[in-house]
Amino acid sequence: MRPVDPESRFSQGDCARWPRVAAFFFLILGGAFFVPQDARAQLPHLDAIPWYTPADSTSRLALVVDVDRFHDSKFGWDLNRLLLTAILPAGDDGVFFLRLPLMTFDTGGLSLQSRWPWVIGEGAPEGWPHEERVSSYGQIEVGINGPVKLPLVTWVNYGLALGLPTGSDKVYPFSSTGMPLRLALKKNLPLGRTTYLGLVAGYLAHMDSGKDNLDPYAFPSGVHLGATFDVFRDRGSRFLLSYDYHNRESRKSQMAGAQVWIPWSEDGSIGFKAARELQGTLDRPAEWYFTLSFRLDSPNHRLRADPEEAVAP
Repeated sequence: MRPVDPESRFSQGDCARWPRVAAFFFLILGGAFFVPQDARAQLPHLDAIPWYTPADSTSRLALVVDVDRFHDSKFGWDLNRLLLTAILPAGDDGVFFLRLPLMTFDTGGLSLQSRWPWVIGEGAPEGWPHEERVSSYGQIEVGINGPVKLPLVTWVNYGLALGLPTGSDKVYPFSSTGMPLRLALKKNLPLGRTTYLGLVAGYLAHMDSGKDNLDPYAFPSGVHLGATFDVFRDRGSRFLLSYDYHNRESRKSQMAGAQVWIPWSEDGSIGFKAARELQGTLDRPAEWYFTLSFRLDSPNHRLRADPEEAVAP
């Protein structure tokens, strides 16, 4: 491991890099508007793996509460969700995470069968699902991530996540009884003392539900590529830009997001996030994603005491 410059404030050199980084993201996002919009079918929603960055001052023992609002103006679909994420230490540098969502899904009168008739299984009841508004626990997800040393690329972060068949098919594509298995790698590239560009690559093997309500076609597998731009200040303070591209059996997604974290106590922080789907309207579960997050950290398990003490893998 190699140490990062111990100064925690931004220098003029850091500021000089911002226009180039911003141009990089605008180039990616600009190109996203010129992709063909002939989407073929749906993409089930999956939450991002909770990555850590070398300058991260958060704890490896924490509780995160997300209040989400997913909205799609074209189809009238709305989802309100409460997502609880428990984070536990795994070894010296890694973490386990466990997610439990509780959601209310309003289809706006447009049922799953009306929008995506090809995902309905042969054994599903006539007109299933019948409800226009469904409240249900979502799919429990368990996972682990941490640093690992690989040939050629040296230190990278790995992420492994498995969705358990505990959700309800009635709130598909936001949750289901499928079993998505994800493996991803992220490489952090320092752009300054507390500024990082992250490059992500991963693969999703999405196993079907094994039930009759949904067809195996409803669970596509495929690749994920992404990029993040992280800026850290003091403990609990962070600004993040993100871009994600998914291609699952020719069903595509491109999403851009921005998030800011602000400390509200010595051990707690609050986050605000907005993301937008840029790809075709048929694939996407939602058009806009809004999140209000609350995080409580244990001071005895912080990854780094302060951003300036970070060690870059």
